[in-house]
Amino acid sequence: MHPVKNNRRYDPKTIGVMTAAFERVCQSAPSQNDDVRRTVALIILRYVDRGGHDPVRLSDRALRELASVGWLSATG
Repeated sequence: MHPVKNNRRYDPKTIGVMTAAFERVCQSAPSQNDDVRRTVALIILRYVDRGGHDPVRLSDRALRELASVGWLSATG
């Protein structure tokens, strides 16, 4: 469902971007369970592997994907 490259290493700056995006999603939809948080992380990883480096765009994409499958009742 969310293919992520195996054995991928991320530099500290990229990890910071991913962390910021993940935290932004968690703040926008704080009632998420572990499955939703795991899916958010995988979505962010997928977009980073495709070249995404903007935490706002990454989090917006994750929120849109979650909303599109009904995992969020509202995105903010």
